[in-house]
Amino acid sequence: MLIRAIALSLALLIGIGAIIPIATEFADAKTSHSPRHKKKRYWRGVKKYSKRWWQLYRAQERRKRANAKRRRALRLRQLRLAKARAAETGTTPDSTVSKSSTARNERPEPSKSAVLPTGDPAPSRWKTAQATPSELQFRVDNSSGDQVGSASITVVGPAVADSEGNSRNKSVGGVATTSLRREVINRMIQENGWVVNDYQKEIGGRPVYVVVAQSQAKNGRVQSRMFYFTEVDGRIYNVATNSPVEESERLAEESEKVINSLQRRVRPAQRASLK
Repeated sequence: MLIRAIALSLALLIGIGAIIPIATEFADAKTSHSPRHKKKRYWRGVKKYSKRWWQLYRAQERRKRANAKRRRALRLRQLRLAKARAAETGTTPDSTVSKSSTARNERPEPSKSAVLPTGDPAPSRWKTAQATPSELQFRVDNSSGDQVGSASITVVGPAVADSEGNSRNKSVGGVATTSLRREVINRMIQENGWVVNDYQKEIGGRPVYVVVAQSQAKNGRVQSRMFYFTEVDGRIYNVATNSPVEESERLAEESEKVINSLQRRVRPAQRASLK
């Protein structure tokens, strides 16, 4: 019995000793050949986490960051160019892209002739853009029909009686010119602009207060801004223009023509649009 027990024990030990190495080798072989656990080789012949490996890894990450930065800069430049084109044409960037892609070869339809609040025709290159109860907006084109600026006619408010006779030279319709200048300054602050000069002059025999300002467009160009304030029929009107500097003289002449038209009696049929 003792001999049989010893023999069985030896047989069990030998069997276990033979099974364990075989099982371990099979498990290692399965792990090494499994696609899930396949080791990623970055650079052939370079030991991972060595000094050379870290140099190559850092260079690779720098290239990735540089490529991402170039892509962001290109996208930002495209957006800025689209906004600049939209600012020049008076449209949104989306509409500019859609028009250029779908209607590139189509000629724009001629705009309807613009009419001033007096019923007189607006300057030949002024086209009606938008009308509200208190403001008329126009787009200003050049000789080629491309938009180069904008103009607007706005009712600032009712005229008031002068409290002192000597204040007429510093007021328009009883409103102090300092108050009108302050309104222009506030507007320029909102539109990234600045006031250059202000003065009073006579147009059509009536005093007109003029504020000269400038602003910077999204494309970086300096825009000329002119604001004319005059009192007509108990209301203070503001004729404002926005154009490149090279077009400012032409718009100044046309704005004075608009002032002359406003200073004539406003027709009752046309008053309703600017009350």
